[in-house]
Amino acid sequence: IGITNQRETTVVWDKATGQPIHNAIVWQSRQSQAICERLQAEGHEALIRERTGLLIDAYFSATKIRWILDHVEGAQARAERGELLFGTIDSWLVWNLSGGAAHVTDYSNAARTLLFNIHTLEWDSQLLALLDIPRA
Repeated sequence: IGITNQRETTVVWDKATGQPIHNAIVWQSRQSQAICERLQAEGHEALIRERTGLLIDAYFSATKIRWILDHVEGAQARAERGELLFGTIDSWLVWNLSGGAAHVTDYSNAARTLLFNIHTLEWDSQLLALLDIPRA
């Protein structure tokens, strides 16, 4: 099976059921722009660009995840308890196709999240903390 997807489209789902807690937010959405503006105003542009190679923009997944955690009742607490997972569409499809056995993506998708350190090839703990996104 081959999977292709829109890399920046983001979904947050229930780990037990595989069901999204909110509609997927597509790459074109600008609904997290205020979060981007806050990050820029706080002076985080250089750190984010150095770690990810990307500019702060609502195009990428991190601020969409933060938006969902802010706007879906109870989502932040559930994420902190490890009940929620996030990913781009490839991750969500593989999670469901594997019956919840695989929460994976590839480097090209991860690198478009604003959370993936392109130098260490790992999720960046400082960027996760900056956006208050729990590491699941």
